[in-house]
Amino acid sequence: MSNIEELIKKISQKAGLSRAEIKKRIEEKQKELGFFVNDIAAAHIIAKDLNVSLGRPELKKRPKLTIESLKKMEPGLSGVGLTAIILRVFHPIEYLREGTKGILAPILLHDGTDSIRTILWGTMARRITEKQIERGSVIKIKQGYTKLGRTQELELHIGDRGLIELDTETETKDFPNPEDEILDLDALDEEMQEIDVKATVLRVGKLTTFNRSDGTEGRVSNLFLKGLRTTRRIVFWDNQAELAFNFTRGDEILIQAANVKLDRDGKPELHTTRTTYITKIGHKTLPSIDEEQAPEIVQYEAIEKKLAEIEVSDGMVTITARKGPVSKLSSFTRSDGTTGSVKRATIFDETSVTTLVLWNEAISSFDDLGDEPFQIKNLRVNLSRYKTIELHTTARTEFSSLDASQIPEDPPLESISEIKPQQGLVCIQGVIQNVQEEREFTRSDGSTGRVASMSIRDTTGETRIVAWDDNVEKLNSIREKEMKFVKIFFGGIRQRDADAVEIHLSPQSHLRPSSRIPVALRGVEIVEEEQVTPQSIPDYQKIQLSELSETEDGLMIEVFGKVIRLFQQSPYYHSCPQCRKKVVETDAGWMCQEHQIVQPQIRFRLSGTLDDGTSTIRTVFFGLSGEILTGMGGNDIQKLIDNGLTDDEIFPIVQQEAEGKTVLIQGRVQLQTQEVQGETIQRQELFANRVRFPSPKIIAEELVSEIQES
Repeated sequence: MSNIEELIKKISQKAGLSRAEIKKRIEEKQKELGFFVNDIAAAHIIAKDLNVSLGRPELKKRPKLTIESLKKMEPGLSGVGLTAIILRVFHPIEYLREGTKGILAPILLHDGTDSIRTILWGTMARRITEKQIERGSVIKIKQGYTKLGRTQELELHIGDRGLIELDTETETKDFPNPEDEILDLDALDEEMQEIDVKATVLRVGKLTTFNRSDGTEGRVSNLFLKGLRTTRRIVFWDNQAELAFNFTRGDEILIQAANVKLDRDGKPELHTTRTTYITKIGHKTLPSIDEEQAPEIVQYEAIEKKLAEIEVSDGMVTITARKGPVSKLSSFTRSDGTTGSVKRATIFDETSVTTLVLWNEAISSFDDLGDEPFQIKNLRVNLSRYKTIELHTTARTEFSSLDASQIPEDPPLESISEIKPQQGLVCIQGVIQNVQEEREFTRSDGSTGRVASMSIRDTTGETRIVAWDDNVEKLNSIREKEMKFVKIFFGGIRQRDADAVEIHLSPQSHLRPSSRIPVALRGVEIVEEEQVTPQSIPDYQKIQLSELSETEDGLMIEVFGKVIRLFQQSPYYHSCPQCRKKVVETDAGWMCQEHQIVQPQIRFRLSGTLDDGTSTIRTVFFGLSGEILTGMGGNDIQKLIDNGLTDDEIFPIVQQEAEGKTVLIQGRVQLQTQEVQGETIQRQELFANRVRFPSPKIIAEELVSEIQES
């Protein structure tokens, strides 16, 4: 609904106020909030103040769906709405995509006709981790979509564009009771999969490690459980092994989606899987057990090693080292709702440098260490996502300062030819060959990035140094001061191809440039610096959309057309003011993956259809291009949020300002690949770099010029 008279009529009928009174309030709200708020926006705010629902704007009514009827339809449906009960909650899963952490939470829904596996993404998933909705909750879902899961069964997905509401009015008698799905330990059978069990923890078992036949290390722990009449064991494997120690004797727990296997004696026992979710639901006091029976952790044999000698197969190590740069503290929320902390530090000895990952209580112990050498016992050897070696603290990690050590104050420098990708970090030196001027680029999310690079050479080889975003200034300083030699400390190693690596600078990397080349490297050849011209303005090709090839990808075009439709979605996101990447709201504040806690900025994110009279193309407007198109800014959106408007209520306001506008767009055509109903399809999108509103006179002159030239 976008007509102001229709809005006034609806508010008047529902609020019991006259048309004149509603009109007066709209005018007063416009004066209060400023000129950017049009009558449509003000009407929505007035409706919110009067607790009048205007409904979701301009959505076609869909027939009422049930899960039973939904399963008979094809995947690829959107706009799905259901009312259902949560039968089961699976373990939330954190993932990393393009350097940004995300979260998804699988649940099982039942609407009285059938059940369906449902995946909650992002903020929807946090409704689970923050206990806003849980097993047994009746919920209303809007704007879901369907797709085939890994088992080729239909799944329902709810992303950030969807909506989940607790339904306190629908009677639960229409749904199955989740409590009926819970089994007792007496009922376990070897063939059972994904079962739910309630039990009491009798004893926490020990954590052990073992070597598999393929040479990899495995880890296992267990809990001993008591049911109504019998006791059984639940086994935790590998990454989940430490979850057993979240519980203590007497804890009453709910286990969801565990499997049953037979032990060596033929007795059934529970085994966790990737999706098993265990929550504490109570506690009862049990008689204490003897110390001889008390839970214990098998003691790892920590090997004392130099950093350059550490291998993944070492498992646990003890090291002597010094501190390098340390990152900021980060906080996170676990799947059970508790919070944790993590900090990354660089450390070095006389042989090499590496990354130390500090968890929770170990952080303060590390911070208490001074600049002198120290010893750390019982560190676990892990592989990072780049397949490089890292050291992680454990519950048994011990820190101690040393009075004397052979470790020098500077980390060791390595020859370029000796750099190994699995090291992760390196310190090198070399003669500067050339420093490329920085250039800007646009990421897939619409944000702007910066990159610069240089090459250095020693007596053994040459490598490339790459700097991104804020780290570009480190290379700019070298270029501006015309330095000839540099030492680079704590650079990140990245595999460029099968035969070469390059070094990427991070906030922890630091450089020591010099205008003089040391004696040992004066024989190194200096390649003449390439003449680098400033990046030219892109050459936009004026075209009509009908002339655009369906396979065109990367073409920079200029097109004149009308925005005929804006797609329903949240028209903005919260971004980091430094890197412009999306930030996530946590208990501590808005969290940026790179810059930690920040004060976010609201950044436009719009997509719609552009029609130039010959054809159409899906067009994306990020940031400034979205502001120009709508005539609104981030502060305008913030005022609407502060007035209590939801994204569904803000969208029609933005839609009113964007649709129907005739614009001249310069941008990049990009070919996107996606899955639709099990098939891979490609479609073109135009990412707007510049948006202008040329005067009719200029448009007419350009048309006349084109006609004369044709």
